[in-house]
Amino acid sequence: PLRVTLSPKNLKTGISSTVILSCAVQGSPHFTVSWYRNTEPVMPDQHFSIQGAHNETLFISAAQKRHSGAYQCFASRKGQTAQDFSIILLEDGTPRIVASFSERVVVPGEPFSLMCAAKGAPPPTITWTLDDEPVARDLSRVRSSQYTLSDGSTVSFVNVSSPQIRDGGVYRCAARNSAGGAEYQARINVR
Repeated sequence: PLRVTLSPKNLKTGISSTVILSCAVQGSPHFTVSWYRNTEPVMPDQHFSIQGAHNETLFISAAQKRHSGAYQCFASRKGQTAQDFSIILLEDGTPRIVASFSERVVVPGEPFSLMCAAKGAPPPTITWTLDDEPVARDLSRVRSSQYTLSDGSTVSFVNVSSPQIRDGGVYRCAARNSAGGAEYQARINVR
């Protein structure tokens, strides 16, 4: 008898990611595979492509929210059919700022550090501006760093080791990915 196993079983991922569904068929070497999403046949287009010797692999590239749903893989052979299904959930991965710095007054020469953290899918990239100009990376005084945590959030710092009057102003952190962007800003006054 034909047996069908579709993997992954349940997948939760971000918009614009690539999803690969694999349909493993056991039983007979002579079978045909057809794909359905929410009981409608899957038609290849700019997002969907069906590959493999027996059409056993479904690729969804740059997946959109509307591609969420129940996917079925049907294998048939001489009147015999078998199927398996998988639930795909695509979440809006637009970045959101989850932690940030606050407005403050700094004494010249007293080091300060600004932190901004954002979540999104795919993980966002954070850029910094001071009064709408990119933060100058003067490596002797101003350093910035960025890293991604295991939960997918991106954390970025700007460290100013010996602030001068010109380091005061409105600092803005902007988090961007392929799904969109988010910004946060606050004023740092240097006395």
